[in-house]
Amino acid sequence: MPREPPIILPVSLALLGHANPWALLLAKEEGLPLSTAALLSERYVLKSDEKPFVRELLRRKRNVWAFRCDQRRFAGDFVVVDMSDPRPERRWVVVLDLKLGAPLVLGGGGAGVQLTQAQRAVEAIAERHGIIPPGARYELATGDKAAMLAYLCAGPRRGRGRSS
Repeated sequence: MPREPPIILPVSLALLGHANPWALLLAKEEGLPLSTAALLSERYVLKSDEKPFVRELLRRKRNVWAFRCDQRRFAGDFVVVDMSDPRPERRWVVVLDLKLGAPLVLGGGGAGVQLTQAQRAVEAIAERHGIIPPGARYELATGDKAAMLAYLCAGPRRGRGRSS
């Protein structure tokens, strides 16, 4: 088996139009053979409400970047970065785990072990994409699609978040 794939992969509306966008990304960004990328892409497959959630989020909030987390690495489902502040250190970062039918819970409650590696995902965004600084503050959130969309579309809440 090849080296460990990245903990996060960027999501875009254009990418969501492909049947297996993750294999394409892994082949392109990691230089993996397409057959290997296809095998590893299973780690990023969107299930239940995940694809409609991220598609709707990216359509409604043009100022956010979304990243899909490797589902075997306990870093949540997505990391969302609000790019509206031009200063990377002030950008709102949310690591989220979708839970069907669940109310919004901040701080990661209800996620079990699914958010234990959230900091690694946030650090990967800082390292690989440079849109936030190392040690960026972030929030943990769980809830269903509707609750999460309402929360994210309401915008950042200054003064909250975790620092590494």
